Amino acid sequence: MNSGTDLFTILRLYANKNRIPQVSVAVFLQFLEKYAKHYEAERADLAYWSQDTGRKVWAELSKLAEQGKIELITDEAGTVIAIHQFYIDVIQQAYKNIDESAELPFPDESSLGIVVPAHQIRNINIEYDLPNLIAQPPQDNPPILKLTFPDNSGSALLLSPMIQKRLLEIALLKVRHYLRSHNNKEYLQHKLAPAFHGKETQLRDTLNHLLVRPFDAIRDMENSGDFIYPFWAYLCTQIKNDIKKKNDRLPEDIAALQAVLIVEVYNNYFKGKVTREKEAETAFRNLELQLEKAPFFYTLDEIIRFTDTKGVPLLGQYTQEALEHYLKAKTTTTEAKETLPDLLIVLGHTGEKWFIKKNKMLVLCFKLLGEVRPKVKTAISQRWYRLMQNYETEPAMQNEEAFEQELWELIDRLSPPLSALLNDKKLYLVHTEFENGEHGIPEHTRLFYKGSLVPLSELLLLKQKDLLTDVKVLLPFWYSLPIISSIIAFFKQQRKKLKKVKKNVSTVAPQHDLEEIETDERNNSGVKQKDHRKELREVALKARSSLIPEGHTLDSYMDELRDHWNRLINVEAKNNLTEDVNSLIRDYLRRTIRSLKHAHFTADRISNLAEALVNTPNLQKLPAQESLKLYIQLYIIKLLSE
Repeated sequence: MNSGTDLFTILRLYANKNRIPQVSVAVFLQFLEKYAKHYEAERADLAYWSQDTGRKVWAELSKLAEQGKIELITDEAGTVIAIHQFYIDVIQQAYKNIDESAELPFPDESSLGIVVPAHQIRNINIEYDLPNLIAQPPQDNPPILKLTFPDNSGSALLLSPMIQKRLLEIALLKVRHYLRSHNNKEYLQHKLAPAFHGKETQLRDTLNHLLVRPFDAIRDMENSGDFIYPFWAYLCTQIKNDIKKKNDRLPEDIAALQAVLIVEVYNNYFKGKVTREKEAETAFRNLELQLEKAPFFYTLDEIIRFTDTKGVPLLGQYTQEALEHYLKAKTTTTEAKETLPDLLIVLGHTGEKWFIKKNKMLVLCFKLLGEVRPKVKTAISQRWYRLMQNYETEPAMQNEEAFEQELWELIDRLSPPLSALLNDKKLYLVHTEFENGEHGIPEHTRLFYKGSLVPLSELLLLKQKDLLTDVKVLLPFWYSLPIISSIIAFFKQQRKKLKKVKKNVSTVAPQHDLEEIETDERNNSGVKQKDHRKELREVALKARSSLIPEGHTLDSYMDELRDHWNRLINVEAKNNLTEDVNSLIRDYLRRTIRSLKHAHFTADRISNLAEALVNTPNLQKLPAQESLKLYIQLYIIKLLSE
């Protein structure tokens, strides 16, 4: 057994018996030594203090002082022990048999014959401080409270733990005593009857029940029903008014006045608490309704800004702490085993957090799919339109996997919530839970098949072939002709390659096509420039006269022939195709002249060149082959003659 604790107990007993909060060390040593020797035979624990009392007591006093249980005060007269527990023990003793003193006012310093040091007591106002202490229990430091009543109605010394319930119980006992005295119960029933017209029986029963079982009123008051709150409000007001009219107040009058003042505070507190709870309950119902409304997914910031039908913020009708508790409970607790919580959290790819009602998750999925579908379709159509307009393609146009990948990339960019939802594992669990539920899931609204998510193209109702067809409809008709489009694509690729080569060449290109041909030929042969030019021009003029019919010039006949094999309507596309064919002729003619640098160039050779060009795979795809062949001959003649 701890000897220090024993000494503290002895100190408390000594102080309470002598009704003194302080005791001289010297006096206490004399008392303890005599007391221990006298009872050491009967009580073995006291034998410890019978020998070497002074040394042992001083050693234990130091420990008790460090623990804050006592205070050692030293002056010229010696050392005094201040026992803080003394005042608490006195107050506890005063309230021990409070039923027997219900007619007396609450204990105060005067009635108890003590003066509590300022550092051990806290003054509280009944109107302002007491409601806050009821809502938030006070700390035990300081443990003693001094409750001050208005209108010179005295004060009461209390202990902190009494605030929660004991204080109200004592007040109800005093009210009961007042009702039992001097026929006050019948008098007050008569006075309150007009305020409770039609409820006279309930009024009588409540007063009678208060006389028999007063503590039951606490439960009724905590619920603050439609009758109980006004009952206590009218009763307390009537008692206060009756007592305040008296010139000479008896102790029982002061006791009753103090009691109804306390009951009023508790009655108002419970009424406000019930009202706030009902407001919070209504606010949370409104929050539930908001979560079930479109757009069905909300961030915490959006939930905090929810308002009711009048535009009043819901946060305020419930506290931030209550909201956090509600969200935590809704996202973690389940109504049955093997089911998900009612409220689910979906995390976005960039850290977003959305709250979604479980019963709205599938609805939200299809809503978002419906909203994003036109955006995805437009984005793909515009992209493919630009590519096909330039005679280009991409894997997504032909390959299903590439098409699915492109759809996912667009979903990530155009609808992050949908992307997060489809990638969240909880979606499959929700789908399975409803699928196995009482009503099941309609076949056309299934998101999963054999445990896997249905392809995104099916969810979006977008088919690769349909999109390609729609894009081709928007383009001129020749884009839909494989032969023509492939030819144009080929020439465009050749042009790109040519441009790339030209960028890497540092020399300046010749200004005239024939000069370019002659320059290449001159650099690779020993024939003189003037003689070779004259020979080529003579061959060209001789062949020209035999090919051009009467009434036509070279250019006009070439334009007529070009319209036979180049039937494109779009001017830009038509010009591009013509230029591509001309470029092919020039390149072929240049290579031919290089290879025939020592041979004569004749009209038959021009015809053979045209025949060879027409038979190439790319030009074979063009219509009107004869017209194309004649056009090639005339273009060669034009190049040689200019």
